[in-house]
Amino acid sequence: MPRTNFSGRKCAAASRTAAIGLRNAALVLAFSLCAACAPMTRQAPQPRPMTPGASATYDYLEYQALLQQMARTASVSRMSPEAFARTLDLQKAAAQALDRVIAREPSPSLYMDKAFLFWNPEQASEARAIVSAGLAKYPNDYNLNASLANAYLMENNLSEAAKVLSTYLAHQENTPLRERLGQLYVDSEQPGKALETLKRIPAKERSPEALFQLARAEARMGHRPAAIEALKKLVKQNPDHLEAWVEMAFQQELDKDYAAAVGTYTKILELGSTREDIRQRIENGGGEGREDIRLRVVALWLKLNNPDKALDAALASSGSKAFILAASLLFLNESYSAQASTLLDVLATQPPVPGEYFFYKAVIAHDGEGNPQKALQFLDLVPESDAHYSQALQFRIQLLYTLGREHEAVALMEQGKRLYPGQSRFPLLQAGYLIEKKRLDEARGVLELSLKDRPDDEDLLYQYGAVLDRQGDRKTAIGIMQKIVEKNPDHADALNYIGYSLVEDNRDLERALGLIRKADRLKPENGYIVDSLAWAYFRLGKLDEAWKHIQRAVNLSKDDPTMWEHYGDIARQSGRAAQAKKAYQNALKFNHEDPDRIKKKLGSK
Repeated sequence: MPRTNFSGRKCAAASRTAAIGLRNAALVLAFSLCAACAPMTRQAPQPRPMTPGASATYDYLEYQALLQQMARTASVSRMSPEAFARTLDLQKAAAQALDRVIAREPSPSLYMDKAFLFWNPEQASEARAIVSAGLAKYPNDYNLNASLANAYLMENNLSEAAKVLSTYLAHQENTPLRERLGQLYVDSEQPGKALETLKRIPAKERSPEALFQLARAEARMGHRPAAIEALKKLVKQNPDHLEAWVEMAFQQELDKDYAAAVGTYTKILELGSTREDIRQRIENGGGEGREDIRLRVVALWLKLNNPDKALDAALASSGSKAFILAASLLFLNESYSAQASTLLDVLATQPPVPGEYFFYKAVIAHDGEGNPQKALQFLDLVPESDAHYSQALQFRIQLLYTLGREHEAVALMEQGKRLYPGQSRFPLLQAGYLIEKKRLDEARGVLELSLKDRPDDEDLLYQYGAVLDRQGDRKTAIGIMQKIVEKNPDHADALNYIGYSLVEDNRDLERALGLIRKADRLKPENGYIVDSLAWAYFRLGKLDEAWKHIQRAVNLSKDDPTMWEHYGDIARQSGRAAQAKKAYQNALKFNHEDPDRIKKKLGSK
């Protein structure tokens, strides 16, 4: 897909000093031979100072030798602290050698050589400073300008890179750099500037790359049909332009032309099958990987309501574990359990069978077949040594509890706490079970014990605050929630708790509304947060907003009795008597904790 590096770095560095070196090499060699042949009794002559040209040659040769040593040590520096330190020492010495050459015989290529020593993401700012120093002397040099733009890109600073190229092009036209500037404008979401820049290239001189960037710019301007048509023309003339094929498939998806997108992705896979160079580009950064593309094909067939074609596409893959699991999840998300199960069975033919196989089969048995007993049988096959055993254990706990086998579920909670002392999930499950049984003191004890080992665990703290609230200690509970928010300002549940508590106390309602609105932005599909938002608007007397949001809330969480009570109160207050009555009936239906209060509200109708 988009490339962010510019070509044009000339490697014939220090051509002047190289010529001087050739001129002086014979003299140096002759002098050495004569010295070696001199009689032992004769006093050696005093060495003459090197000329500036010879000194520059010597320093440049020293730089090259140091560069070779750097290459050797750098290959092992990631594994050896000593080698890493040695590499940095060699880098410093090489840079100093080049500084001496630059002081005597400056040239743009020498600045390029020095910047190249630091050409990596960790030292991008140093490389940029060196290139900038070169540009101060040679402001119109093509390679230095291109390299400065590259250095900014290495720092992910697209705007500065574009500024460098724009300034250069204002004084000197260069088609390759104009293409790259257009690409930068597209990548930085400035398609209008990209079109303006690229259209200045005469039509007959536009390379496939320029045409590709023009199509991308059109697409991002919202001119999708024009972009797709341009991409079709481009791949017809240049069938090996992989990025154009991928962009076209992406635009067809956005255009909801899923059948065309399937055809384009299939063509990409065919190109990769028949051309080795295309295959390598698919796998090594020329766009999406082969398995990623095949996943897109599977997803698109599912959008076209054709699970059989989707399954055929999935079964045509390499059969790697990662792909099979990802594709199976696509089928599961669309409720095609049978196809997911068929695909997963590929993993069972490749021993050892991974634990994920049994886990996913359990999900299919439970969600797709409604057979929790069968799901348990699959989960029992996940070995304790498997990386997914913790997840399997949690799933088993939930299934056993659903089946009424509470003692077994509780025993597995204890096992999970013992096997995974660093995880908060098992004490949370145990505390949740105890809260449901109204054994609040025991739940509090479980959480307090876990918090001794993990005092800053947000999930444990939130559950602990919720228990304290149920025990009537709302002040301490709010303090805990505020502690969570201080550490993580985007903890939606804690924000909602504080806001809802303020609403319930009928104080600081504007602040409460702000907190809950932020929670809603963070978790817009959480019915409980939306209910809090509706209730805050209700307490503020903003009935239209309250009515809008309470309808959202009950659509997200249909069986919460408190939510239905709120619905009834808002409906009644806004003159919707029939809807209020229905809401109160639902509150009773879903076992409201204070049925007498609800009956009184019904009786007052």
